[in-house]
Amino acid sequence: MFENLLQRYDAPSHETIEILELHQIAHEFKQEQIYRQALDAYCERYDNMAQQHQREHAAMQNDPDLFGLFWKWRTRS
Repeated sequence: MFENLLQRYDAPSHETIEILELHQIAHEFKQEQIYRQALDAYCERYDNMAQQHQREHAAMQNDPDLFGLFWKWRTRS
């Protein structure tokens, strides 16, 4: 019933192999893009967090040393 349609769209085997190879390459390329985008997003989040921690550490340098005061008070007693 559909034999004439199948014959019209039946590609030679080497063309089929080329199409499958191109599809595989395109799939691998897309996976690589997704991987690199995820890695870039991770690196950006990591850099932002590191900068935030550096700012917090710099702000903490100006805080009084309460633990040191407590330790001095305790050694006097």
